[in-house]
Amino acid sequence: MHPGVSIIVDDTRSWGLETPGPGLLLHVPTTGRWARRPALHLEATPDYRIRLRGAGQTLLWTRIDAYWDRATFLRGTAPLPWLLPRLSAPEVRAVEAPSGSEAWWEAWGWRLARALVESPLPVLHAGHWCLRPVSAISAEGAERHPVSPMEWGFGQPPQPPHSLAALTRFLFAWKEDWWETLPGQRPGAVLGLRALSSAEDGRVKSWRKRARDGTLPPVLLFYVDILAKWLVLDGHDRLHAALLEGVEPPLLGLWPFIDRPRPGTAVREEGALFSAEFQLRKEATPETVERVNRMLLLNFTPGPRGTVSRAWPLQGGREAWREELSARRRGGQPPLLDDRDWAWLT
Repeated sequence: MHPGVSIIVDDTRSWGLETPGPGLLLHVPTTGRWARRPALHLEATPDYRIRLRGAGQTLLWTRIDAYWDRATFLRGTAPLPWLLPRLSAPEVRAVEAPSGSEAWWEAWGWRLARALVESPLPVLHAGHWCLRPVSAISAEGAERHPVSPMEWGFGQPPQPPHSLAALTRFLFAWKEDWWETLPGQRPGAVLGLRALSSAEDGRVKSWRKRARDGTLPPVLLFYVDILAKWLVLDGHDRLHAALLEGVEPPLLGLWPFIDRPRPGTAVREEGALFSAEFQLRKEATPETVERVNRMLLLNFTPGPRGTVSRAWPLQGGREAWREELSARRRGGQPPLLDDRDWAWLT
């Protein structure tokens, strides 16, 4: 264990997520290796141009429209680095608690927390992190995208994960219309960082047996709030095995968070109550009721915690962005992107 990182039980009550088991908080210091950019990190230039880097290679480019209407995604060609060591059979057998029990979640939470701290290719950076079990919801139950990033404000809880089956369709480029908010593109969608292994792969077959037995270890997801997506950090094969067996995979979510000390104000609280009354005046759908409940919880919690993804400046700025994308295009233009898309992306 690297010195300086503290791991404690998470007693947060206002995440707004269904969490089937106990979680942990990781407090990472600002010194040593934690002061540097982690191996997996975001970089950004103006106008919402964002790229995801992994071990010095670009894994994903994204540009979001200034009006928050649409986004375009383009994958790099570099393979995803092994951020965490592969789970061995003895490690899996070492967790003897009944699958899905609090003791089971606690054991896997501590194991993955230690793996994250000790990884030679770190994902963590200085600050506060939460590692907690999360439950997937249906895409139809997910919230719409905000009209702008300021509608939600920064420091909101992560959105529940959904659309796990979409990982079987590994696209190298795609566009999302955030105004129409198709269910599979709503906040909380899960995005794989590599193509799933073949169903005939030995590890997938081994995990399928555990999926049938109900002893499948959890899949580790990482929430990126600027993209409103969960990235699969560890467990692509386990997730594929669960999908093939038609079972719900256990999910552990990881996200950075900030504390927002905030005194109560009558104006804000009265505004929240007025908004709730207005939204519930007519026959409200279950989704509307859930959204109102989350809004009231956030506005009446004196010190809420929320997630904010950290990004570093992209060295070379827009010029480096254009050059990198031009080289990517020369290597072969992915389908679904035409000349107009490339012009807007760059």
